[in-house]
Formats: sequence, C-alpha cells, structure tokens
Amino acid sequence: MRRFVRWTLCAFFGLVPGGVLAGRGLSAVDTIAAVAGDSVTFRLEGEVTIDQLTVAIDRFRDVLAALNDDQRVNVRWVLAGLDFGSAAVTARAEALDEESIPKVAALPEQFLEVARQVSTGADDPARPLLRVVRDLTKLSDASNPLVMETADDEVMFTAPVAPAADRTGSQRTTKSLGTVRGRVETLSHRKGLRFTLYDLAADRPVSCYLQPGLEDLMRDAWGRIADVTGVVTRDAETGRARAVRHVTSVDVVSEGDATGFLRARGAVGGTEPAELVIRRMRNAS
Repeated sequence: MRRFVRWTLCAFFGLVPGGVLAGRGLSAVDTIAAVAGDSVTFRLEGEVTIDQLTVAIDRFRDVLAALNDDQRVNVRWVLAGLDFGSAAVTARAEALDEESIPKVAALPEQFLEVARQVSTGADDPARPLLRVVRDLTKLSDASNPLVMETADDEVMFTAPVAPAADRTGSQRTTKSLGTVRGRVETLSHRKGLRFTLYDLAADRPVSCYLQPGLEDLMRDAWGRIADVTGVVTRDAETGRARAVRHVTSVDVVSEGDATGFLRARGAVGGTEPAELVIRRMRNAS
C-alpha cells in the first residue's frame, strides 16, 4: 500500500524516484559531472492534504534553488525519497560541473544552518534563502509540525517564525542513546544508508541513518520488524521518536508463526463438545 501511494504521489507531482524535482530539472544528458551527493529532507507531519503537500513541495523546491544560488553551486536536486506517512520528501544534490563537485558535501549543513537561523528569527534582505525558508515554515502549526533534516541533525517548526529574535516557532527535541521498534521500509543507499522505520506505536515514519561500512546491519531487515539502536531524537513534549542517527545495531524481531494458533487446538482435554462447554461457561456467568 505504501509503495502504491508513493508512486501515485510521484505521478501526481511529476516526480520519478531517482528523477529530478519537477520544474527545475535537467535531463541526464545535461549532466556534466554527476556524483552521488548528500541529501536533505523536509517532513510535514500530521494529517496532510494534497493541497498542503503541493504547496510544500513547491516551497521546498524554491528553498533548494535559493540554496544553490546562496552557495554559488551548479547542482540539480534529484528525488531520493518520498514517504507518505508524514509527507517526507528527500532530495539529493548532484553536481553539474567540476567546480561544484567539492561543494556538494557542504550543502546539507548549510540547509540545516539556515533552518537554525530562521528558527531564531534571523532576517537579512541580502539573503533570499532566509526568506524562502521562512515561507516554507509558514506551513507549520501545532497540528502539522514541519521538520527540516539531514543525516546529522534536524530543526523542527510548530508555527511560522516572524523576522525577529523569537524562538516560539521552533520546538524542542531531546537526543539520547536508545532503541526504537518498528517496521523497516524505504531503503536508500546513497553515501551511507538511510532507511525509514515505521514506529509500531504511532505508525509514523522515523528517519534512520547508518554510517558507511555498516550496511551489513540491514541484512534481511527490509519489510520486517526490528529494534534500531542509536542516537534517538524525540519530541520533547510527546516523547515520540523522530529520527535515529549513528545507528549501531539493527536487530530483527521474530514475528512468530502466523498459523501458530492452530497448535492450541486440543490443548484442553475432555470429550465434551466445544459448544456445550461454551454454553455452560456462559450460563455460569
């Protein structure tokens, strides 16, 4: 079902997994020097309508374009992940010329840094990037928190932030070593492994990040319930897990035998028919 929704949304917005964000992209033949770049993600939580998601993707695209201009890099942003559980969209930067190749690795940190600046109310008319990030955060409220994240950290907004030293728009999170149990889905192998864990309690996506060289931890884990251990970022108010970074272990949990209930047949001895036993127990109550 999640795969169907993911492909349906891609078709609706003109996006293709591994393709270019609509409206700003170049074809593969236009790539001068394509390299696997780092990724950035925005996530709109809560119940998200198609109209909300349409506006959010347009504004996210504007943020990426402004980030290119701000950092003076020539890159295209390729769709690297699309999760419907909390309307999460991940884009990966690919350099289009040799001069931009060494700059790609710095883009995720700049994406996160400008989010931090906006969360404190920073304003600079000379930097359009601050304005478009602020426009993106205008979609956030208590029912639909907006998260801007990378493999290293995240910034969360629960209300629009006005240009002033006002921190009311950002929400506190906590970080600690811990374990989250959920079903592993949406694997993405790009300069390290990113995967989505659907929390069993809330059925909400939790972004998880493995460091390069630890890919064997994911062996046979896709589609199965697992305990993921690492540095867990949680909502300070609700305690709900939002991300697991620096993952140290992924332990698949046995889900048991789906037909195991059949072995319970005959566990209670006796020759009295079951319907009589049930009737007698009902009458006794």
